[in-house]
Amino acid sequence: MNRVHWGTGSVRAGTESTQFRGEETSMARCIIAGAVVTYALAVFQNTLGGFMTIWGVTPDLLLVWTICMGLLGGRHVGALVGFASGLMQGGLQQAAIGAYAISKTVSGFGAGVLAGKMFRENWLVPIVSAGVLTAVNEAAFLVLYRAADWSQAGRVVGLRVAYHAVLTPVVFAVAGRARRALLGRPEKVL
Repeated sequence: MNRVHWGTGSVRAGTESTQFRGEETSMARCIIAGAVVTYALAVFQNTLGGFMTIWGVTPDLLLVWTICMGLLGGRHVGALVGFASGLMQGGLQQAAIGAYAISKTVSGFGAGVLAGKMFRENWLVPIVSAGVLTAVNEAAFLVLYRAADWSQAGRVVGLRVAYHAVLTPVVFAVAGRARRALLGRPEKVL
């Protein structure tokens, strides 16, 4: 009897392909690892992040993570990670949940768009992306969150852009290696 196995991705009669099952398993591992790292960064940033302050500015580790995931996974992954990061950050701070979610979603989507347009293996891409998208994120947050303080915005944004430009290449390299290890193959940007 010939049967088609729809759940496995195989359309050959009577056989079962394990190629797609392996891809589904490795993708599930990436999703679980990404969710765990996102949650851990959110908790770390909201509890111990104050110890990373330089000249009165703390880095937004969730934004750095969102930019790296957007560069590695594309627009959809970047937007999804950005939305989840924004919800977690706003939820843990119990303020401006919508502003955090929207600003980080836009930044993650922007990182994914940049990944499709630029040669992301170049070491300058994460640095430039971090600078541009940090400025976009901060501007979007200031516009969306009306209680934000505009008086120090220029100084804070400038220092945060520099801070993120230093952190992002390191996080990008580590996340890229971890992603390749979890997937077992080079990643594709969608």
